[in-house]
This record gives sequence, C-alpha cells and structure tokens, in this order.
Amino acid sequence: MAIADKRQLGTPEEAKAPNMPPNWRLEQQKQWCERRMRRLYTADKRAAKRHSALHLMRAMTARKRHKFFSWYSLGLLTLVAAISLCIPLYRNRSVVSKFKQMYSSQYQAIVHNKQNYCESAMPLDDLFGHLHANVIGQDAALKQLEQALAQQNHFQSIALVGSSGIGKSLTVRLLREHFPWLENVRTYAWNDQYNRLEEGNFETVRRLLENLAHCGRNLLVIDNMASSDASFVPAINELVISSAPNVTKNSSDVQLLTIIYVFNLNRMLLDEPYEHQLKALQHLPNTTVINYRTFGCREFMKCVSHEAKLARMQLDERVTQEMLDTADVKVSGCKTVRAKVLIYGKLSDDVDIKQP
Repeated sequence: MAIADKRQLGTPEEAKAPNMPPNWRLEQQKQWCERRMRRLYTADKRAAKRHSALHLMRAMTARKRHKFFSWYSLGLLTLVAAISLCIPLYRNRSVVSKFKQMYSSQYQAIVHNKQNYCESAMPLDDLFGHLHANVIGQDAALKQLEQALAQQNHFQSIALVGSSGIGKSLTVRLLREHFPWLENVRTYAWNDQYNRLEEGNFETVRRLLENLAHCGRNLLVIDNMASSDASFVPAINELVISSAPNVTKNSSDVQLLTIIYVFNLNRMLLDEPYEHQLKALQHLPNTTVINYRTFGCREFMKCVSHEAKLARMQLDERVTQEMLDTADVKVSGCKTVRAKVLIYGKLSDDVDIKQP
C-alpha cells in the first residue's frame, strides 16, 4: 500500500512540480534520445572520417610500395639485361671496337666531305713539292725523309739532326700544315723553358701517346731536343711498341703513328766535338736518322733571295753583301735572314711571290 502511494506521488521532482504537464517525462526522454542520436551520429561521422583517412593513407602507402617495387623490378631487369649484353660484348671486344671505328670513319668522311678519309694514303708528291720549293739546300735530306714516310709502316720513328737555321724547323712546320689529318698532329717542345724536368717531359709524351686516333695517321713532333736527350728516343719508341695492340697488317684495330724527333746541335763547338755529337746520334734504335748539312755562303744567298720574294722586298747588292759579311753562316745558318730582309729591304710590286 505504501509502495502504491509512492508510485502515485512520483519522484521528488514531480512532487515539487505538481503543475507540470503530464507528458513532460516523454518530452524529456525524446530530447535525451535526440541528443544521444546526435552524439552517435557525430561520433560515427568522425569515425568514418578517421577510417577514410586511414584507408587513404594505406592506399597511398600501398601505391608507393607498388611503385617502388615496380621501379626496383625494372632496374633489376635492366641490370640483368645489361650484364647479359656486356658478357658477350666483353668477349667480343674486337667487334665493338670495329663498330666504333667504322662509325668514326663515316663521321670523319662526312665532316671532311671526302670518301675513305681515314683510309686514304698520304699524298707525298704534293707534300714534298711544297718542301722542295721552300726548304733551301737540303735536297738529299728531303729525299731521305720522303723515302722514310713512303714505307707506310704502322710506327715510324724519324730523327732530323743538324745545327740551327738549316731547315729542320721549316720542314716540320710544312709537314704539320700539309698533313692530311690535321686533327691528328701533336707538337711538343722537349727542352722548353717551362719543361725543365726530364721526367715531366717523358710523362707528357706518354699522355700524348694515350690519345692517338684510329682515323688516318698520327703525327707527333718532339722538337728542341739536344744530343744529351738521345737516350729518350729508344725509351719512347719502346713505349709505343709495347703499348701497341698485337694486330695484323690489315686489321682495323691499329693506330698509325709517325714520331719526328728534332735534334738541335751546337755548331759553336769546334769541329771535333760537333762531329762527336753528330756521330752519337747516328745509331738510334729503330729510327731513321736524317742529317741536315751545314750551310755555306751559297745557301745563305739563296735564303736571302727566297725571303725577299716572300716578303715582296728588293735588296741592293751592297746590303746583300753586308748581310753576308756580318752573318755567321756556319753557326746560325739562315736563322736571321728574314728579320734582316724586313729591316733593310724595300717594298716592291714586281716580285713574283711563291707562298710556302
């Protein structure tokens, strides 16, 4: 009975608010349910966002991993293919070398607009036509030089020996200017003031020999050598021979090379020491030694006439005789002739010029 009365009275809040509408509890429960639904909806929405972000992150990670493995697989396959190709190519290096040389030959032929540019022979007739027209008094030496170059060996070692002013440097200059493969010409001054160390000279020549071309013939001029440098000639020649590949005469894997050593002898010495210097250079191993003879008055006068024509100058007999009297032809040859012609000569428009 007491319990029933308590139910009728309701909660203390109901007892305190006897005037509230009878369905207020229903409204309160409804509001609570709405708030609950909103909280659940908000929580579910946040969870959905977190799930979506997590799914997107996992998808991006998987995509990156897939991309990484794709590139890794591609790189691995490329490496395997490269190794597979390199093994037979390494075993057939001659094939690769031949291909590169054929490509280079075709390229040079196109650049120079000349068929068989790399395989063409040296035009000795034209070359020595220029030499004989401009080098005074050395016909025997030039003939010997032509015979040496005509042999067309894979490796040619030639030494030009003589005192100053007799045509050695002029010969070498004309060879360089009219050489068929100008891009293959190298010149090195052995006893230059900047190249005092002999070890440095030899190392420089060694580096030059490492960059020889397969197209045409290579020309290396080692100028300004003294008789005391004779021991370097066989050393350089041995370096060339030992580094050359073991090829047959008709093989394409060959580098043709001509080395010209230019020895300047001191003519201020007495005849006996000079002859001793000259004799010491006559037996250089594997080398064609060409001696340039010493000039006299006759050769000096030819030099004066030749230089006057080149400079378009005229000289009277008095000036010519004075030049001859003041020159030490035996020591300096024609070394100072051009300078004196330019100083004492008079311009002329009637002189027939013959360019070197």
